[in-house]
Amino acid sequence: MTARPDDSRSFRDGFGDRFERLVRGVGRRLTAPAWLSRAAAVALCVSSLAFVALFVGGFAIGGGELAVVTEPFPLRLALWLPPFIAAFAAATVAGAAVAWYNGYWSLAGRIHQTILAVLGVLFVWQLSALGFLPPGY
Repeated sequence: MTARPDDSRSFRDGFGDRFERLVRGVGRRLTAPAWLSRAAAVALCVSSLAFVALFVGGFAIGGGELAVVTEPFPLRLALWLPPFIAAFAAATVAGAAVAWYNGYWSLAGRIHQTILAVLGVLFVWQLSALGFLPPGY
């Protein structure tokens, strides 16, 4: 069975079209404020949960109070996350404000985004009060 030249070209063109549509779709999403607002909220939730899990895991691995001295790897990783959490919280607050102003999503979606923003600000405040963030954050 011999492959015809037009078969391979149509495969490449079909792949190129799909790839071009994918790139165009990603580009549209990366500039859409509604998508960026949701992405900031998801990043805030994931990084906050990762901080708590790594912090608790670091103390579990390090043997309780001794973990402060030995600094196991999960604890070191957790101590890098608070500035990122603060940035994601600020982006989530901005995203919630933009969502209310432009009327993105349903009422329930905007309320959900606002609740995430408030919880993010409270978590950052707690991180700051406990000394995980440098002064001025």
